[in-house]
Amino acid sequence: MLIISAKSGQLGNRLLLFANFIAFAIEHNLTVLNPAFEEYAEFFVETSRDFSCCYPPPYFTVSGNNFIRSKYFQLINKLSKKNILRTQEITREKPFNLIDNRDIQRLKHSSIVCFQGWLFRDGWFIEDLPKLHKYADQIRTYFTPLEQYLINVDSLILNVKNKADIIIGVHIRQGDYAQHQKGRYFYTTEQYLEVMNSIVKIFEGNKVKFLICSNIQQNPSLFDDFNCIFAKGHLIEDLYALAECDYIVGPPSSYTMWASFYGEKPLYMIRDVCQTINVNNFVHFYEWQGIFNYRDNWNESFWDWTH
Repeated sequence: MLIISAKSGQLGNRLLLFANFIAFAIEHNLTVLNPAFEEYAEFFVETSRDFSCCYPPPYFTVSGNNFIRSKYFQLINKLSKKNILRTQEITREKPFNLIDNRDIQRLKHSSIVCFQGWLFRDGWFIEDLPKLHKYADQIRTYFTPLEQYLINVDSLILNVKNKADIIIGVHIRQGDYAQHQKGRYFYTTEQYLEVMNSIVKIFEGNKVKFLICSNIQQNPSLFDDFNCIFAKGHLIEDLYALAECDYIVGPPSSYTMWASFYGEKPLYMIRDVCQTINVNNFVHFYEWQGIFNYRDNWNESFWDWTH
């Protein structure tokens, strides 16, 4: 049994982490528990009805609330930190992948192992992508949002599709990105507009409509030159609306990476706003490649996405 006993980042990171553990569990007939998914469990069909966030979903489930999930996570996290439960700390000096885990044989023989660390964050899972691809359908099914969110997503996308040949989802990540990695991937709204203008030229001859998702309020008047619509700003609905677009664009972020994976849609990660864009810059999740640049100050470490 594999237990994710520590939290790593926000929604996108948690989804990618959980998804990779699920793929590994399917491959080796193991069970995954993820108490660290507590804040987001209520948004998805399977996790909302199972307080333990278990994969494969148990035959008999016990639903939980925020209080129960929080206490459950605190207990597991405490047992893990005190090594009452066997724990593997994921260090970040080099990429880690489950394939090369030396404890694989012990994992297969009914032991319980907790994992702590930022596994798979910002590209750590690159070497495990084939397995993620192999079991993508099961993973997508497990992370189906509740119907109330899907209804809103479908309504939004239907409205957009009626007035466009191609839908481009744009993730404007500002706010926290002003400080993240010293603002490495923080771009002004005007810079996003330049990228959008380049995209229009790529698809010249088609009626292009942009779906704008942002973690801060944008000034709609700045987008008057484009055919666009703004998402509602809901964490789950925006994410799964991006997954319904024909193409996705945004700075390197696990949020858009999950949308690309879930929707099987090509993603363009903006690493250089001055780069000339062509359609080949949009790649599917199973084509992601990267080089990790380690720095002694971990906050300055980063991935260069090469494809």
